[in-house]
Amino acid sequence: MKFLTLIEIEIKKILPWLGTLFIGLTALSTGMFYRSIGNYKNKMLPEIMSSSVSEYVQSNGKLSLVQIFDSTAFLPLSYIFAAILLVCVAFYLWYKEWFGASKRIYMLLSLKGQRFSIFLSKLVIILLSVFCFYGVILINLGIGALLMNALLLDGTVANQLMTTMLQKSYFIGMILPLSISDFIYKIAFIILMFSLISVFVLCDRSKKIFGLIAGAIFGIANIALFIYTKTLYLYIDERFFVDYGFVFGMSTVSILICAWLLNKKVSI
Repeated sequence: MKFLTLIEIEIKKILPWLGTLFIGLTALSTGMFYRSIGNYKNKMLPEIMSSSVSEYVQSNGKLSLVQIFDSTAFLPLSYIFAAILLVCVAFYLWYKEWFGASKRIYMLLSLKGQRFSIFLSKLVIILLSVFCFYGVILINLGIGALLMNALLLDGTVANQLMTTMLQKSYFIGMILPLSISDFIYKIAFIILMFSLISVFVLCDRSKKIFGLIAGAIFGIANIALFIYTKTLYLYIDERFFVDYGFVFGMSTVSILICAWLLNKKVSI
């Protein structure tokens, strides 16, 4: 089967899940932005009515998107929770094909061609889903900025809301990559996570109970090694090489194991 056909199959399978997740996140985010901005408006109105907008701004400064976003943990936590749900959806859609007697996976394994393309097609869809997730986050932040300009009084809103948000927010760096190097690291980390899930799934499929145990041990060992690298006291350049070395090295090992399992161990 052609690789693009596999991609099309995966898109049709994951699209309803992504649509539900992203629409739900946008609705929740918009509601929380609206409520938080309304609270700030209610606080500033009495002061402005007793003086003026210029005096209020001179005393308190203009309101920025950073203040709205970082003032409550619910907004950033909702984005982080959505990212976790995205990982869970990826695991569910990957694992359910191998659990029981799925006709789709039997069909894919029986077709001519490289079995590894099954893994690659799923990985490509996961990466595209992550890019869409980043785009939805930026759209939601843009909605927050629009709500600020629409609900708050003229002269009380800071300029360059989005730029300041990406530069100064404490939480946004946990959700979005803010530099090229950070983007590369986050994408490599996502590939590692997907590869670890795939090793677990394929080990389980290959040897049942023994494979399930082996896959779990491999995943736990990677998690333990990752935590260990984070406890090391390193210089900045050393930290760079350790972090990138871990994600690229273990991603390569995991992908090679997946290729070996698909081609040599997994049977119809």
